[in-house]
Amino acid sequence: MTQHKPVYEFHSVFADSIYEYLALKEALGEKITSPGNILRQFDRYCLSINLQEPILTAELAENWFLTKADEKQSTRSHRVSALWCFARHFSAEGGEVTWKPNIGYAGQRNRYVPYIYTNAEVKNIFAAADAMPKSCRKSRFNVIFPAIIRVLYGCGLRISEALALKVKDVDLENGFIFVYEGKFGKNRKIPISDSLLQYLREYYTNNVDFIGIASDGWFFPNAKSECYSQRTVYDKFRQILWNAGISHQGKGKGPRVHDLRHTFAVHALQQNIEQGKDIYTSLTGLMVYLGHGKITSTEYYLRLTAEVFPDFLERADKVCARAIPEVVRYEE
Repeated sequence: MTQHKPVYEFHSVFADSIYEYLALKEALGEKITSPGNILRQFDRYCLSINLQEPILTAELAENWFLTKADEKQSTRSHRVSALWCFARHFSAEGGEVTWKPNIGYAGQRNRYVPYIYTNAEVKNIFAAADAMPKSCRKSRFNVIFPAIIRVLYGCGLRISEALALKVKDVDLENGFIFVYEGKFGKNRKIPISDSLLQYLREYYTNNVDFIGIASDGWFFPNAKSECYSQRTVYDKFRQILWNAGISHQGKGKGPRVHDLRHTFAVHALQQNIEQGKDIYTSLTGLMVYLGHGKITSTEYYLRLTAEVFPDFLERADKVCARAIPEVVRYEE
């Protein structure tokens, strides 16, 4: 069934800015249905009170939130988040914003805090994975697992995306990985670094008899030429952490295999700042690279980067420092 693009009309003093904001989100590949619906409600409220000045004040925001006093906390957090994302855009474009949501508005105070591996720890993980004993069975997990780990860290993939790669999805000639139907239904083309590309070329050449040449075959197959389960990777990674001398802090606390993705993002941002690259361009590129559904998810890594690298704010300019979010909604 054909999906129709939502069409919104806005008429308040914020109308032009809302149109621009939604157009930008759409250009970045984000879905605008939810924020569009929420901002349409906000637009209608501004019309109902005959708002004349385009100033997003705390009084305006809080009074709008009170129009649905009995709504669920999750629904309220969605409204606050949508308005805050728009407010940040509106302010960046020169609009006046005197409102800021209270810390904890998203209701995620107990969320998992990512573990960011140091460069030394990443090297130890690679070394521990490379030292895995050869299986006495048909499996080549001792060869495949180190390649999976390097792709997770080197490309920032989710574990589900890495395990789902087919031979046709890894362009070893031109140096790209294609992710189809990732989280949020996003497709993306990811460049591979020269060092990782060389590694993957050798990995495939040395194991083509096991992997096969069929384009729809798994790039990381198990002994039955099927896709590995995430549980297998999780369990083996726990052992690798132990061998690498990295303590696990218990269930739900990590570090986890997924933290390789978080580490990739933080290290990428830190490296961009070291090279003097524009922070906003870096964030936009990283958002597409990681396949995030919204820019606020990527902005979270600014805060992590500042925490992991104490001199980050000193290296970034003042605008970059102000851009680091204190309150965000975070997604994996």
